Amino acid sequence: MKFNEMGISAKTMSALTEIGYLEPTEVQAKTIPLILRGDDVIVRSQTGTGKTAAFGIGFIEIIMKDRNRKGLILAPTRELAIQITKEIRSIAENTDLHIFAIYGGQGIGGQKALLRKGFDIIVATPGRLLDHVHQGTLRLSHINCIVIDEADRMLDIGFKPDIDRIMDMVNPNNQVILSSATIDSAIKQMANKYMRSPKMVEVGPVGKVGKIEEEYISLTRAEKLQKLKEILLREPNSRTIVFVASKRGVEHVCHRLNEQYIEAQYLHGGKSQGQRESVMRDFHEGKFRVLIATDVAARGLHVEDVTHVINYDCANTEDTHTHRIGRTGRMGKTGKAITFMETDPLVRGKGGRNHGESNLHRNDNRRSQGHGSYGRSRPTRRRY
Repeated sequence: MKFNEMGISAKTMSALTEIGYLEPTEVQAKTIPLILRGDDVIVRSQTGTGKTAAFGIGFIEIIMKDRNRKGLILAPTRELAIQITKEIRSIAENTDLHIFAIYGGQGIGGQKALLRKGFDIIVATPGRLLDHVHQGTLRLSHINCIVIDEADRMLDIGFKPDIDRIMDMVNPNNQVILSSATIDSAIKQMANKYMRSPKMVEVGPVGKVGKIEEEYISLTRAEKLQKLKEILLREPNSRTIVFVASKRGVEHVCHRLNEQYIEAQYLHGGKSQGQRESVMRDFHEGKFRVLIATDVAARGLHVEDVTHVINYDCANTEDTHTHRIGRTGRMGKTGKAITFMETDPLVRGKGGRNHGESNLHRNDNRRSQGHGSYGRSRPTRRRY
């Protein structure tokens, strides 16, 4: 189904053309008609398939026809909240809808001023949204169109109690869209609790994103930086995100690359919100080609034409690995993901087949079968 066959308004159609959305993706073609019909919808698809535009177009159309409708989009991180707000505003460019993002890491006073002016759609992280509720800035009883985006990630980082509190306060006569990369028992329980006869939209295989070539390189920790330099110099026209486990490690790798005249900048949770937005804006605009980041960049950030993702340090979980490599190969384009598999130099030096190499090969085989071999860490509550 094409956009012009969905009953979408001329204002939205014009904005979509301006953005360059000429044909709907599969998830958009299947999801938008259900939203416009008023159904609750569970959307399970890979990252980069156009889910944000799907629920954005649907809610914009619904709210334009009935200004008593108010939308809330819950996102797990401030970066994703900013990205969603930017995309939905571009789709609503020809309307007078008021669309705001509220999240931690910036002053709450400015957000209060925006909310006092009135809103049609809020994109929010759960913690900051509840801050506004508790301070009397916002009444959730007016909200009747809700998206829970990246629902699996929300549960992973401990936001279920906040989501429960929020959903208990919204208008009970509501429409709920639940978006997730995976559908497990916890997601199904959430759907059963907050949705009425939801329609299911599933697009593509679960987990790994298609059109991404994956390569695993065995090396010692001392060899990792040199190998990274070799890859980046071998691909001078690439746009690359390098994932490093710690803030200190991110800064060290970035500094060493800059010493070798490889232009790179870094992103982690220790930067101020303004600094993080500036870095991402420059990366979007191509002012530098290598971004060194912690997992703060693993979800929700959409940058056109990221050609390579390099896991300098392995992800802690298979789910995080999937979302890291999902920064490339987006919207049907090809990409490459390279993961450094760290080995013990003493074990390697003994020669022949040994316990360390045997474990490594087993890990590679498990990944190729989609089962992963990542250390599981207990989710902790994080407030964004």
